Amino acid sequence: MPQTYRKILFFVLILSVLVSCDTTKYVPEGEYLLQKNTVLVNNKKGDKELYNYIYQQPNSSMVMIPIGLYFYNLGDPDFPKTLEDWRNQVPSRYDMFTKMFSEKQTEVIYNFYKRMNNWFINKGQPPVIYDEKKTEKTAVSFKNYFFRKGFFEVDVNYKDTVVAEKKKEVTYLIETSSQYYIDTVITEINSPVLDSIYHTHFYESGLKPRDKFVFDNFEKEQNRITKLFRNSGVFNFTSNYVSYWTDSLHTDKFKEVTLYIPDRRIVENDTVYFEPFKLYKINKVRVYTDFDMGNLKQVQKDSAVFEGITYYAPDKLKYNPKYLSDAIFIKPGFYYSDKTRNLTIDHLRKLQNFRTSIKVNYKENPEDATLDVDIYLVRTKKYDLTVNLDATTSNIKPFGILGKFSFLDKNLFRGAEILELSFQGSFLNVSNDASTSDGFFNAWETIVNTSLTIPRIFFPLNTDAVIPKYMSPQTVFDLSGGMQKNIGLDRQTLTTGLGYMWQSSERISHKLDLYNMQYIKNRNIENYFLIYNSEYKKLNDVAEDVFGTPLPKDNDAILQFMDHFLDPDNNYQDTHPEEFDTVSDVKERREILIEDILVPVISYFFTYNTKEGINDVDFWYFSWRIIAAGNVTTWLSNKTNQDGQKTLLGLPIAQYLKTEVEFKKYWQLSTDNVLVFRTFWGAAFPYGNSKSIPFSRSYNAGGSNDIRAWRTFDLGPGGERNNLEFKVGSFKMVTNLEYRFKVTESILSALFIDAGNIWDITNSNLVTDAGKLTGLKSFKNTAIGSGFGIRYNFGFLVFRFDIGFKTYEPYLEEGRKWFTNYNFGNATYNIGINYPF
Repeated sequence: MPQTYRKILFFVLILSVLVSCDTTKYVPEGEYLLQKNTVLVNNKKGDKELYNYIYQQPNSSMVMIPIGLYFYNLGDPDFPKTLEDWRNQVPSRYDMFTKMFSEKQTEVIYNFYKRMNNWFINKGQPPVIYDEKKTEKTAVSFKNYFFRKGFFEVDVNYKDTVVAEKKKEVTYLIETSSQYYIDTVITEINSPVLDSIYHTHFYESGLKPRDKFVFDNFEKEQNRITKLFRNSGVFNFTSNYVSYWTDSLHTDKFKEVTLYIPDRRIVENDTVYFEPFKLYKINKVRVYTDFDMGNLKQVQKDSAVFEGITYYAPDKLKYNPKYLSDAIFIKPGFYYSDKTRNLTIDHLRKLQNFRTSIKVNYKENPEDATLDVDIYLVRTKKYDLTVNLDATTSNIKPFGILGKFSFLDKNLFRGAEILELSFQGSFLNVSNDASTSDGFFNAWETIVNTSLTIPRIFFPLNTDAVIPKYMSPQTVFDLSGGMQKNIGLDRQTLTTGLGYMWQSSERISHKLDLYNMQYIKNRNIENYFLIYNSEYKKLNDVAEDVFGTPLPKDNDAILQFMDHFLDPDNNYQDTHPEEFDTVSDVKERREILIEDILVPVISYFFTYNTKEGINDVDFWYFSWRIIAAGNVTTWLSNKTNQDGQKTLLGLPIAQYLKTEVEFKKYWQLSTDNVLVFRTFWGAAFPYGNSKSIPFSRSYNAGGSNDIRAWRTFDLGPGGERNNLEFKVGSFKMVTNLEYRFKVTESILSALFIDAGNIWDITNSNLVTDAGKLTGLKSFKNTAIGSGFGIRYNFGFLVFRFDIGFKTYEPYLEEGRKWFTNYNFGNATYNIGINYPF
């Protein structure tokens, strides 16, 4: 406990130093630093939303500490702009440097000071000086806000209070009257077509009698009506035609509302006249598949017609109209609709064959109320070649140079298909080098991948009734192979798969892997006891305890030792039962980890995401995945190995069921502060042909996107303490809570708490009771890490540096689980790109 008190005292001292910093260092005389805003509505604290209407906010802070302001105060906004100015301002310092060094070196020192000063000034946040005019604007803003909410008599005042030297706080005092309500809604719609459509969908109206009289609801209803009419064929309709009238008080605090929509207003020359709105049908649709923005009048030499749509090209038509029509929802003979226009643009963009600036032009034919449509597509390059070079680092691969070469062929079969070929090679320096190479790069890895993406469902049967074309269906074929040298057991993998993806709504997406088969072969199992050194140590302890001699670190000698010790004829199970169990566990674990195996998988992945746009930071996300391995393959296979396992291609077939759920919630606490909650639960159950989960498909804990106080594979299972190099389990639970805030415009930070672990649910005899999940009591072995991070926003990506401290270690003895290794010496340092979740 004294150690815990010292740590708490250390952080209290740091906090005290920050709090004691002078925040008014650069506040001019006679002016004040804005310290705090408070909003009181009818003498009660106002909602969080109200603070978004304040024109002047205090400096951003973390735990009430304005770090950005402290950062700014480390600089000097009036720092001398030239060396001459600096010499005049600090002559004694200038003379000291010139005597110690030379004038040229003194200029170098000045430039260094200047760069450092400018960096603090540019990256920090200047003090927010109280401005009464902005306070007055805020009062008007509040009055307008409550008026729009149906409080027509509202009184807004404010008072600014000096709370310390050069510091002010502002309190906004808002007094509202009673809320106003809608009494009845009547309609005056002049065009019969509009009146019919409106009353057919009247039940969808957002304005009901007895509802609160809120202007936002009137705007929403205006948008709903506009969207309804335009998606029903009323091409000329705009939101400006929708207006509302209200009378005086119908009864106390209730207003009668009239919805008024006039006929269409038409201007011809100097004449203005009105006529009823009409429904417009699509007449002709022309698609220019290779349009040149630089030559608007180029001649289209090739054309084809499919489903009434004419496709043009300046030379040879490079797209099959049958397949391109899957992305075009504007069809001749159908009524005009904004929805079909937007669907067409969205689907054409998703083909990745055309530039995003897709133009859809409509020409009105008023005599018969039809529209001619021209769609202009500008092709991107058919072939694309990219080369990337990166440096990689992890606890398994401490350092490596990675090169990747990718080739893309767009429109492979004239149906906007995308073929991608990639070759990735790495030269690595690994921690466990099993070779005799003296070079720094003592390992390598190669990965070759081929994928073909087809923008439709590729299946023998027609699936349009189940997955319509508007859901943007895709079929993906994958084939990849990988080979390693001096990495682990030099694994070779070959993976092939067929998957389908579609989006059933703006928020819901699906992915079905009809099959995904992975062939795994370990080429260098002789290195097992070099890679898994802790396993050798266990056997060596047995050899020294029983025979009094160390065990040679030679693979053949170790295997002979295990066979000898486990031979029933030698009777070690009776004479040395504990040592016998140790050797037996080592052998069983080795057989699992060196196993060459075939993993055939069928999986389904469901996601629900409420995020609207890249800048939305107030949303939630849910995903569910279920994976079934080996069911069909074992049923079809009629071959078995010596252990009675079904095999294919000479390898045992993995059979298991796996399910995973993930939930994320983002709260925007203020403009610059976001709270993020994330939880993940996953479980894998072997059965039938398998007694365990393949190592590559097991769960591990730790890492920069997981429980950041531990490295990948370093935690678990449960409360078991072992020295295994790679710790895996069949059940995983992780929960993260992260508070993100801005320090300066480019520098961001975060405080986080991570909790979770892996457990065994297969009843394996390789895991002790402390590592098994047997009930709710097992969750007492949940590990907890906490820490902080610094992130730098480059605009196109965020560089992340997180420090995780081991807060609760379930594998330690009682009384030492909390804060025992809570220090920088035992912290884990994580580097990542972008946010962890």
